[in-house]
Amino acid sequence: MNKLMLASIVGLLLTSHTSQAEIGVTAYAGQTYSQSVTTTRQQKHEFSDDTHYGFSVDWHENDTKYGFFYSKYEGEFEESTIHKIKTEYLLFQSAVYRPVSDDLNAYIGLQLGVNRLDTNFAEADSFFATGLFGGLEYQVMDSLSIGTEVRWLATIIDNKSKVTCDTDPETKNMCSWHFDSENLSQVQVSANITYRF
Repeated sequence: MNKLMLASIVGLLLTSHTSQAEIGVTAYAGQTYSQSVTTTRQQKHEFSDDTHYGFSVDWHENDTKYGFFYSKYEGEFEESTIHKIKTEYLLFQSAVYRPVSDDLNAYIGLQLGVNRLDTNFAEADSFFATGLFGGLEYQVMDSLSIGTEVRWLATIIDNKSKVTCDTDPETKNMCSWHFDSENLSQVQVSANITYRF
């Protein structure tokens, strides 16, 4: 009897909580801008500014949202276009909204998770990532909104990656994935569309 009563209370709490919250699915597309990184052999690499796309699934409740964000960027080294790079972010995010006008809201939030870095010249590896984001959201209909967003993403890169390094000074570009930098910063500027249900 106690188990049945406990299950009923938990079910009631979950139902009352979800009835006040909305689930929002957002699609993103835009441009990624990256800082240059320096390797342990003092080679400086600049990632190309290229397009990204992504999506998020968030729970919207009152003036907050929280959920999961995924984004994918594919580019190359600007000085060596044969070196391809791909970043895939999977982050937990949380944000607060503030009204600007009747149908326009601004928001700012935090994120943390993982960035999987993959290249065509080294084994893929995953690193801790964090950052900030903010944007504007215009309510087109009750369940549909469009917006624009700026997202700063910082990936903590250390030299504990799975990549092996050729130490022969006669060979070039064999340490391209061992960084002197402590982090890789990328800025994403996106347009987005959100559907809530």
